[in-house]
Amino acid sequence: MALDLPFTCPLASGLHARPASRLAEIARRFDAACVVTNARTGVTADVKSVLAVLTADVGAGDACVVRVDGRDEAAAREALQAFLQSELPGYEDPPTPVATEAARVLPRPLETSGASWWRGLAVSPGVGTGRVVAAPVAACASDDVDANDADDVAPIDPQVERQRVTQAIHTVRTRLVARLGHRASAAEAAILAAHVAIVTDPLLLETLFAAIGRGRSAPQAIVDGAAHFTGALGGAGTPTVRERVADIQGICVQLLDEACGSRMARTTVPLAAPSVMVAETMTPQALLDLDRRWISGIVLETAGTTSHTVILARALGIPMVVGIPQARRLLVAGEDVVVDGHRGLAVAQLTDSAREFYARELKRRRAREGVAARAAMGPVTTADGRGLEVGANVSSMEELDGARRSGADGIGLFRTELLCLRAHEVPSEDAQYAIYAEAVRVMQGRPVIIRTLDFGGDKPVAALPRPAEANPFLGCRGVRAYVEHQEIVRTQLRAIVRASATGPVQLLVPMVSSIEEVLWVKAQVAHVQDELAVDRVSFDRDMPIGIMLEVPAVSFVLDRLCDEVDFFSIGTNDLCQYFFAADRGNARVAPLASVSHPGFLKFLKQIVDEVRARGRWVGLCGEMAGDIRWLPLLVGLGLDEISAASQQIPALKARIARLSAADCTERLAAATACGSAEEVEALLDHARVLDRPRALLDPEIVRFDGSCGTKEEAIRTLVDVFFAAGRTDDPCSMEDAVWRREAQYATGVGDGIAVPHCRTDAVTSDSIGILKLQSPVDWGALDGQPVRMVFLLATRETSPDGAHMQVFSRLARKLMDAEFRAHLLRADDPRRVIDQLTDGLQMVL
Repeated sequence: MALDLPFTCPLASGLHARPASRLAEIARRFDAACVVTNARTGVTADVKSVLAVLTADVGAGDACVVRVDGRDEAAAREALQAFLQSELPGYEDPPTPVATEAARVLPRPLETSGASWWRGLAVSPGVGTGRVVAAPVAACASDDVDANDADDVAPIDPQVERQRVTQAIHTVRTRLVARLGHRASAAEAAILAAHVAIVTDPLLLETLFAAIGRGRSAPQAIVDGAAHFTGALGGAGTPTVRERVADIQGICVQLLDEACGSRMARTTVPLAAPSVMVAETMTPQALLDLDRRWISGIVLETAGTTSHTVILARALGIPMVVGIPQARRLLVAGEDVVVDGHRGLAVAQLTDSAREFYARELKRRRAREGVAARAAMGPVTTADGRGLEVGANVSSMEELDGARRSGADGIGLFRTELLCLRAHEVPSEDAQYAIYAEAVRVMQGRPVIIRTLDFGGDKPVAALPRPAEANPFLGCRGVRAYVEHQEIVRTQLRAIVRASATGPVQLLVPMVSSIEEVLWVKAQVAHVQDELAVDRVSFDRDMPIGIMLEVPAVSFVLDRLCDEVDFFSIGTNDLCQYFFAADRGNARVAPLASVSHPGFLKFLKQIVDEVRARGRWVGLCGEMAGDIRWLPLLVGLGLDEISAASQQIPALKARIARLSAADCTERLAAATACGSAEEVEALLDHARVLDRPRALLDPEIVRFDGSCGTKEEAIRTLVDVFFAAGRTDDPCSMEDAVWRREAQYATGVGDGIAVPHCRTDAVTSDSIGILKLQSPVDWGALDGQPVRMVFLLATRETSPDGAHMQVFSRLARKLMDAEFRAHLLRADDPRRVIDQLTDGLQMVL
């Protein structure tokens, strides 16, 4: 009897190639027929064919049904359901960067530079300069190759032509798989995996063989196949599906090359210097074929914002601008060009002024990145001194280095089951040990929390076939499945215990709901340790053991659990859905499982209070931890740690440093007193008021090494200091605001002092920046004397005229005091200047 599996597409970009290829991969494991029907379009497609799924044109919010029919239909339905409920939402592409209003305004120095510029859409950030190079041919259309000219053997033997196609597919697949093994990023891996799925798709082979059956040669069949799928996908209503045409064309180009031999082979453009690739469009494969050491930027006349080429450019850090009509005519080969991926500009005919502008742009952005990176590397405390660790969630070796570079205080959650989700066997003990030991090495003494296998529920593991369950989320998942798979569990425990000898490893057990489960795991760990001791293998006998807190029942036995385990990690994703009895993968009830519900917040507070009262460490690793809006409430909970995706860590740490733990505790109390989730959300919308204002004076905005030759350079240097410190996100607008004030009256107050100032929301915090010049510069001062020290006073337009403005006024008056000025000019370090200003103004700045 056939089984139906209804689902609603959760992806804003629709069911595109990467999730479609993964869906096809899962379906192919089973004998049962798997067919999806899109209720909106009425199209039915074979789930085992990624191309067929794409032609179903499944868009955001489309209601669909997968029908599974065959002898193993129950197991197939369970595996597909697990993917659709849990894994599919993870394929949501990051939003296309949207230029801010400030970024759309052409900076004055660039506008007056005399350079030529053209505006497009910024889709991959960054700034790159290089010589224009025409990108290699990347399209595969019927007029791209004359298949009749390519074939000089007649009459055509269908068997020979089918063999040519089969061999071409094998060769291209082998090349893609080899490249997949040396992938540079997760995005590249996912795209390559999708390409492997496309080139081996049974529908592609069927289409090419059908063309051969009509008397076409292998190259002609490939050209016909490219045209067929281009037409089928090009007319889709979902933009992301339409943009997969480039992937099909790129693969067909490769197949055509192989079928035609060296006569038709494309060549990759050789690069030996920084280059800007300019083309009408570009396939992902064409980008992957380029020598990335020399790619400074890419300009395309046409490209979708969610195309795989764009996604790859972002992942590889290549600035990209698309949508510049006639770019190939406007940007001359061999000419130096700047690709501005922040503003969406291609700048040519570069003048000295334009080069200087972008040299400064690069310098100040690198300075800001350096400041942010340095700030994130150390421990963080709130403004009133409470510490909060920020760990990284990882699931592969590729993510470890990013965790370290992001400033993670440790690995808060290593999801080991994802190491074998796609494997046909669980990695061996030695393979796992190598991965865990590498994690310890990369984290350089910071703790590494390794979660044991959490298979089942939303994480089916191909190597561990399990009987079908009516509701796998409430079934045999996590620690509940360990007794059934003791050998696999023992293998993993041995690898983790061995890794504990290399550094601070902590073991985390998922899906615990009883004391007995904890005691069983501890007994297994003890047994493994005894075995290793007999074999004289090193390990840490005191390796901490903790549990995931995701089953509500555990909260009622915390007193006993605190006697058995060393730490707790709250998994809010599962805890919330079990708390509300609402499957987060079911679109009809998922909104009920809201972490903003005051009842759930009270539950979290109850858990944290009891764990902390009993002297145990408690962290939180669900999606809630990565949302910066929730930080005030998480700080208010009194957690020891939160763990999130690596790229979120610098922003999380920066926000924590601006919060007061006392204020956050009060805000949490207010949230738990709310009557609904909507009231809590409204409360969070105003949580920015909890951010403590940054000090008006700080060493981060004081410089004593100003090697400026002009007033313009001095002002620009101070603006750059503000940008690096994160006190402005729009340095060009801030600089314009300063010059508007300069145009009104002289700011050189005399005796070597200048006090330029501005009132603009281009600054994020009221501030006083200071620059001590190595050589005096002319400022047009009232006394005609050059300036040796500059004080830049900046306040936000939306700031109330209160204490800060009073300080500014008092500072201006104080600078009229000759003795005070002399003291400042003699100061030899930034801290001394700040101390003198603080003392002189008789208030804390």
